[in-house]
Amino acid sequence: MANTNSVANGSLCLSAGIRGITSDGTDIYFRPSTNPGYICRTTQNGVLVSVHLVTGLAAVQSDSLALVFGNGCLYLRKDSSTLNSIYCIAISNWSLNSISLPAGNPMPAGGGWLNGNFIQFPDGRIGSVGTSIAAASWSGGVGTGAGQCPTSMFCKSLRLYTPTGTGASTALTYSADFVLADAITGWPSDDHGIATDGTYLYQIRHARGYKVWALQTTSPSFLVFNGDADGASATTPACGATTGVTATYCLISNPVNGASTGAALTNATYFGRSHGLGKYLVGDYDGASRFWLSEAATPPPGPGNPDITPPAFTNSDTFTVTENVATSFNAATITVNDSATLVIAAGNDGSLFNIIKVETATAYLRFKVSPDFEGPTDVGTNNIYNITITTTDSLGNAASRVFFIIVTNVNESSITSAPVVTGDVYKGIVTTITVTVNAPGSVRFLLKGKKIPSCLARPTSGNYPNFTATCQWKPPVTALQTLTAVLTPSDNTFTSSTSAPSSFWVLKRTTRR
Repeated sequence: MANTNSVANGSLCLSAGIRGITSDGTDIYFRPSTNPGYICRTTQNGVLVSVHLVTGLAAVQSDSLALVFGNGCLYLRKDSSTLNSIYCIAISNWSLNSISLPAGNPMPAGGGWLNGNFIQFPDGRIGSVGTSIAAASWSGGVGTGAGQCPTSMFCKSLRLYTPTGTGASTALTYSADFVLADAITGWPSDDHGIATDGTYLYQIRHARGYKVWALQTTSPSFLVFNGDADGASATTPACGATTGVTATYCLISNPVNGASTGAALTNATYFGRSHGLGKYLVGDYDGASRFWLSEAATPPPGPGNPDITPPAFTNSDTFTVTENVATSFNAATITVNDSATLVIAAGNDGSLFNIIKVETATAYLRFKVSPDFEGPTDVGTNNIYNITITTTDSLGNAASRVFFIIVTNVNESSITSAPVVTGDVYKGIVTTITVTVNAPGSVRFLLKGKKIPSCLARPTSGNYPNFTATCQWKPPVTALQTLTAVLTPSDNTFTSSTSAPSSFWVLKRTTRR
């Protein structure tokens, strides 16, 4: 670390061993061995940002007590024997505050050297790991169920608490216990730190290697990687962390590659993880204010690292269909990147559609009634249908998105009904001829195929799909007459049409002129 910014009292933090180290997701906080009443704050690159005196902290033992950040606190245990309360160093005012643990759920006494081990989960819970106990003496019983220790193995408890509030106002409630199973008794004999990404728990041993447990809530948590070989004096085989080969020797003092030579840290201690950075952190107990920060890594979801990411839509948000498509036609295909439910949310034009789920990540949208460009039923009556789809995964993570289905026009035939008259028709008396058409335009009325002079281009009136046109006609003769009508649409997406003929008798008038 360096004081290139000439921070006041920066010398108190330099050339010192680390006595607890943690991160708030942006900066690094540590307790220097030479001045344990202070907290030093640096950037991730080790450049000093500030130095803080914490009244009363100097009286707290400096060895064997880890630091973790959370809820505006730098948490640390009071000592190796106090199990019913912890300290919170409130970073708002750098005060030292006692925080009680819930009655009946004391913090486990750590084993080996770091009896004040401490851990924080990505979900904010904090806790510690106890000492190894043989299955036969395990209080939860022998077996592979929740809370049990497997036969002939050795187990230790990880107890977690949920903090609420911030700083000096923080309160803790009991959350859960995890059982960590191992075939080796008493490991680690010299604990130098624990860390978790919420899915796996890592624990390191002084001047040796580390082990990794896959955390489980419904059964014991078993080892998925052993980087401490036989746990005794062997330093081979060479570290297999990069290839996943377990029971190899991965020296924690060389955290870059785990090689048993060329140590990068004199005494790797106070192992932890910065969840905000996604990086692992370890201090050098004997080094000159030195720490190591790993590359960032995102773990798979786990008991302390729940999946909070909703499914993501993977298709376009706009679809185009032509009018008159069948109700069995897939107007839109909705896809997500996870197994999830897909439903139409309330509002907009969703009620006009059915959603058909094809498989766990795909669904189709279909019109309940075939769309008609000339008679749109969407909210804006502009042939742009807005549908909100909500997708929800098995954990309840949900996301919504608005999709647009645009209906386009097609050329289609117009329809002209057969002419009709009201009542009897008499020679020499004006009567009204009416036709109904499905497109706007003008109508020509014909008598036995010949033009009726006053009805050559009668305009339509009304609204889609029921327009009408009328003709005032005075029949010149009595006889059986046949009328037809021809529509010339003003909308060029419709073709013209001719009605079926309509025949009726023109009667002799019964009144004087």
